[in-house]
Amino acid sequence: MNRSSTWGGIVAVLALGVITAGQGLPPGPMVPTVNVGPAVVAKAANPVPSPKAKNQAQKTTIGAGAASVTASEPSAYWTDLVDLDADGVEEDNQFLFDKQRGILYTYREDNYQCSDGTSQNGDVLMGIYVQGNKANKPLGSGWFVVAVKAGQCGEKKAGLYGCWFDAKGKPTSCGTARVKQDEGELDLVIKK
Repeated sequence: MNRSSTWGGIVAVLALGVITAGQGLPPGPMVPTVNVGPAVVAKAANPVPSPKAKNQAQKTTIGAGAASVTASEPSAYWTDLVDLDADGVEEDNQFLFDKQRGILYTYREDNYQCSDGTSQNGDVLMGIYVQGNKANKPLGSGWFVVAVKAGQCGEKKAGLYGCWFDAKGKPTSCGTARVKQDEGELDLVIKK
């Protein structure tokens, strides 16, 4: 094999690597993001109320409007101050642990980033996989949805947008979203 074909092969492999590395977030005019901090994995590893948790009860739903989910059965519910987005501020989060599905849901009103870099505030629902979850997802991975109001992030109509994220909190795919209530899972439509 000559040197030029070897270099050509190396360049082609590197180019393919660069192209596939950029596919974590699909292109599109509207992909709001939520920072997923290290506290998410910590909560997934120990999905129980902290000693300072409040409002402990059994509930079947969490969230508001389209950014809500129904658990498979009455499940442990509590509120707690936790910095899930690693911004240095403990936000008031609602938690619902669906033990049967192996998902810890959390809901809060919080900031999210629009694709143009501006910050907005709205309903944020997250599903975090715990050890032994039915979907066989890695501990600490999961999904989030953001309820965007008309006029926010340049959107003319209100809508629900979300992302799947890995165990390090990095979004892997994003798009318009819907929470499948019968499964407690996220359904994404990715714009191409």
